[in-house]
Amino acid sequence: MKKDKERRMHYVATRVISRPGIIAVAVFLFIGFSLPVFLQTASVGSFEIDGNLVDNPTGEPIDWSTDPAGNTPHPDLTNRVDFLDASGQGDDVFGQGSKELAPGAWKCITGSAPGKDDILRGSVAVRAIGQKRFMYVNFFRASPTGDAHMDYEFNQSAEKNSACPALPKRTQGDVLIAFDTENGGKTILVRAFKWKGDASVGTFEELPLGSQGALWAAAVNIPNTIPGAQAGVFGEAAINLTDSPLQLLCPEFAYMKTRASTAINSELKDRTAPQRIVFSDRPDLANARKSAFGVFVSALGLPPQTFVAVSTSQQGVGSNRKEDRLANVEVPNPVGTTGSLVRADVVVASSESTITNAPAQAAHNSIAETAAVSLLNGFITADAVRAQATAIASGTSSSFSSVGSTFKNLRISGTLMNDVTPDTRVDLPVGQFGKGSFVILFERVGSTSTPAPGQISGGTYAAALTVNMIHVFVTDLQPNVVGNQRVEVVVSNAVAETDFPQTDLCEIPHDQTVSGHAFIASAATDPSSLPTTVGFVDIPPNGGLDHQNLEKVAISGAVSAGASESESSGSVTGPTSTASSFAQASGVCLLPSGTGCGISATLVKSKSNSTADAAVASSNSVGTELLGLVVQGTPVSAAPPPNTVIDLPGIGFVILNEQFCDNQATLANKCSDGTGHAGLTVRAIRLFVTAPNNPLGLKTGQVIVAESHSDASFRK
Repeated sequence: MKKDKERRMHYVATRVISRPGIIAVAVFLFIGFSLPVFLQTASVGSFEIDGNLVDNPTGEPIDWSTDPAGNTPHPDLTNRVDFLDASGQGDDVFGQGSKELAPGAWKCITGSAPGKDDILRGSVAVRAIGQKRFMYVNFFRASPTGDAHMDYEFNQSAEKNSACPALPKRTQGDVLIAFDTENGGKTILVRAFKWKGDASVGTFEELPLGSQGALWAAAVNIPNTIPGAQAGVFGEAAINLTDSPLQLLCPEFAYMKTRASTAINSELKDRTAPQRIVFSDRPDLANARKSAFGVFVSALGLPPQTFVAVSTSQQGVGSNRKEDRLANVEVPNPVGTTGSLVRADVVVASSESTITNAPAQAAHNSIAETAAVSLLNGFITADAVRAQATAIASGTSSSFSSVGSTFKNLRISGTLMNDVTPDTRVDLPVGQFGKGSFVILFERVGSTSTPAPGQISGGTYAAALTVNMIHVFVTDLQPNVVGNQRVEVVVSNAVAETDFPQTDLCEIPHDQTVSGHAFIASAATDPSSLPTTVGFVDIPPNGGLDHQNLEKVAISGAVSAGASESESSGSVTGPTSTASSFAQASGVCLLPSGTGCGISATLVKSKSNSTADAAVASSNSVGTELLGLVVQGTPVSAAPPPNTVIDLPGIGFVILNEQFCDNQATLANKCSDGTGHAGLTVRAIRLFVTAPNNPLGLKTGQVIVAESHSDASFRK
């Protein structure tokens, strides 16, 4: 508690007034007129309920403004609505006979209200502290000549009141907070009510707010310390929304009005225009950061070297970008007189950190590009190596992507390696580089984090991704010489990290997840090779985007194709979970032989789409097509029915447009499993080799071309 507030604390008594249908809590402050009327503040929403506007001293607890007159709103009250109202003639007021409990008979006119009931302005703010949520209200009225009887009404409906179209229609469960003073402000009464009735007539059921200082606190400006204001025209209150029976966590619409007396069924006087309460994002607290470099080398006998390194960071709204480049990078072989560990013609690295208000998000993008690469004296070469890492976070989601990362004409010991799945490991020859030496291609380490299950405020969404396009580990550059000559080389590194404060939620969030993957081809029919998958992409459970473009695809003895593409994306933003994946390949050839292709197609594409919300979950294959498909000389429709099977004598069989649902759900029910989940896998072509001694010499197994999967869940 602040010391200047402690010196103004005085004895407090609580009185419970019982009436039929109403329980009112009245709080009496026994003080002299020279002292301010207020209650202890720190225990209710860390807010200064002291009868003024300024946060003084600064820090917690806070107040409405950073200046005494209230001209500069406090930056921590982002979820705030301010009301302004006319005064005197020309004011929007209630006509005579308009009663609180009969909204269907309200008369809304232009006129004037008595000075004590004439609203000038006011505010409503909602603030989360940890897992609790608090509401703060204030008002200014035209004159202190009489007690204040102020209403803050919160409506669920956006429809108009037919009797008073300027105000929302009242519906069952609407909430009213009443702020009343008695005895010239010496007594402050804060009450809460819930509407029991319809748009025309009903009653307010009082919700007990408990004792002052625990769930609520209130004050008026007696004496006055607000510049230009009279004593008694200002009032404020704080209410614990989480622990009180109010449970008004996210009001939609609010407006202020005044009554003639403390009685809740008394005649209405003045009114403001309604306002929508919007929960704001906090990009001012978001972060985006990280880095990129072109080449890193660590070798025995040489100090670690990093070529073309850049990094940026950004906190709060703004952008920061850096780029650097270098030509003719070369690191000589530390154990020989000829050759080099690393050589490259051009190295470029860039890093960009950006935080925006619209959309409210933090984004970081890092790129490292290296041209004309030669490693280990030409054992590994590439025309171009590009790493790209992107991380995005907002108040409702976080994701990462390595879209843009690619190799061009990558070769290891002369073998073309363009079609690389993330984290592909290739072992290096023991005789040249020592036992246990290897290279990892398209090394990718990513993560996302979200608020804890059930958390409605105070959490963080974060994403991080590291991409190393070539990562070499050599245990011994000279295996035939005593001692190990260890080497580590990284070519094209990009790192991205972001975090963003969670947007305050109106209720405990539903269990929403998505997932998806896709790949262009997979084969396990070559006796001399392990199963191979090309063009694999996937997304984490809270969504994101992953994408690959390949110039061509070739799995020896199984399948070849031209330009190909795979992508998986998903989102759990808002009331719907959505995911979609596709894989497509052009110029497809399966079962190759000296006379041609046993199965060929101009283009095949599989696509899986899933969505789930509070009402239904479903999946579909819209977008799937097989163009120019020919199976053993026979053309096939571009849209074969799901799970079409064609026998291949002497070889096995092929399934076209294969589709199956998650959790044994059915296509007839759109893959909904009845628990709020739907998921679908689509394979354009799935070839089974079942004949052991087939004329093509293929091992029994399978080849899949263009597989896509998506699923979405929404569980209440």
